[in-house]
Amino acid sequence: MKPLHIFKPGNHITMSGACISFGESDLAATVLAYDPALHEAPLVIGHPKHDAPAAGWVKSLSTAADGLIAVPHEVDVAFADLVAQKKFKKISASFYHPDAANNPVPGVYYLRHVGFLGAQPPSVKGLRPIELAEDEEGVVEFGDFGDSVSAGVFRRLREWLIDKFSQEDADRVVPGWDVDNLLAESRREVDSPAFTEPTPPNKPTTEEHPVNPAEKAALEAENTRLKTQLAAHQEREQKEQAAQRHTKNLAFAEGLVGAGKLLPKHTAALIAALDFAEAGDAPLEFGEGDQRKPVIEGLKAIFDDLPQQIDFAEQASKDRQGDLHVPTDLEFAEKNTDPDRLSLHNRATALAADKNIPYESAVRQLIK
Repeated sequence: MKPLHIFKPGNHITMSGACISFGESDLAATVLAYDPALHEAPLVIGHPKHDAPAAGWVKSLSTAADGLIAVPHEVDVAFADLVAQKKFKKISASFYHPDAANNPVPGVYYLRHVGFLGAQPPSVKGLRPIELAEDEEGVVEFGDFGDSVSAGVFRRLREWLIDKFSQEDADRVVPGWDVDNLLAESRREVDSPAFTEPTPPNKPTTEEHPVNPAEKAALEAENTRLKTQLAAHQEREQKEQAAQRHTKNLAFAEGLVGAGKLLPKHTAALIAALDFAEAGDAPLEFGEGDQRKPVIEGLKAIFDDLPQQIDFAEQASKDRQGDLHVPTDLEFAEKNTDPDRLSLHNRATALAADKNIPYESAVRQLIK
């Protein structure tokens, strides 16, 4: 399956009738907290109490302009076939409440499961359509099944698997005892809010506010802290990646100077150009279609193919034969040698002799 659009920010109603406000910072905190090693959210039918049996798993979460995105993996083939046949056209995200005792990461809305639903009208409208496979499409909205209805769906799924494949295959995907357990658990309450459009009550009810002003202020402060923490983490990663790219580009430029293909005075400009080509979320590219390549690869190829501009070939004098550290004479390829090149050569020769290091190492030290 391709990524699923499972939630969006706004004010939403839980099955219990409580109104909960989800901001972008709440979704960012959910993404930051999600760790499959702590709790890997399953893909399920309806909102079962045990989240079992699982038809797939949520590999990772991310945020986009329109809300929360889940990347599924290990999706059961038989279940994917049913979704392709539009047996389940809606989905609903279920979260652990921040104050729930069994929340893997207390203090945030942690994703509990993603339920595939049927005819129940959604409370969160406007979720974009998703692609379930390369050639399959389905509209994903919020809704909910009761557990008894979910058990019936699982039983029909099990019967379909027996008819299409075998009882052994059905037992492996939807064991009969799991369906029975789902029915037995239908009256239990859970701490995870499942968002859907609640059934209109028989009598008018007074809207209840889930939090008082002090709690609301504390939650907003925590959301701000998490949002700031996420932004700082992203900025730190970007700086580290930029530093790594700069180090590689510096080494590339030094290699060109050492090979005599680049003048030392051009080193800074080349490094700046390479850094710019790789900057941003989308590095610069050139070419058309399948032939598109990063600009940095093209730049490096151009400089790698340059002819040698400085001839660093040694001519050892009789009294310096066998000295592998410092060349005594350098014969420049051009008769009218650039003063900068000659100055670099003279300083590198002196530095190599003074520190007893190879000539090439001395050149690299001088151009840094």
